[in-house]
Amino acid sequence: MNDPVARAELVRGLIGRTLLAVNEARYWYEGQRDDDAASLLDFWLHFEGKPALMAHGCGEHLSLELVDPCPCHEMQDCGETRVGPAREPDLLAAFVGQRLLDASLIHGYTTEPSVGGLRLRFEHDDLVVASLGDEWVLRRGPVPTDLLQYLTVGPWLNTEDRQQR
Repeated sequence: MNDPVARAELVRGLIGRTLLAVNEARYWYEGQRDDDAASLLDFWLHFEGKPALMAHGCGEHLSLELVDPCPCHEMQDCGETRVGPAREPDLLAAFVGQRLLDASLIHGYTTEPSVGGLRLRFEHDDLVVASLGDEWVLRRGPVPTDLLQYLTVGPWLNTEDRQQR
């Protein structure tokens, strides 16, 4: 799904729901993986009452799709992809059990209209996930100031809640 309007509607439908689980696809080589963002390939957010939302980064684009997690697979001499629940200390695991209060799209620096990431406001903290130069940006709080030249944060999507404040 590449249309920013469709992505906004997809994410808007998650607001007010609790994140029940996160599954991650991670790259492993010789029984080891790199740190949190470096080994992450894809992830799936499981919100109550909704199908799993898969996030896949490519360049400065974030693809979002309603699809179940893929199985683990070997890549011969190149390692393997392992799929399973997010676990501490990895950042995505820290948000499981929290309700999503609001969200905004993050636009990459490409010339075409695209979504490069999401800012998710949970009960206890914000989560920024973005794809930038084929690398994941995973952060608590706002987009880091050194990345603001590449990532533009859009408005919050939960307009009904803002109007009541």
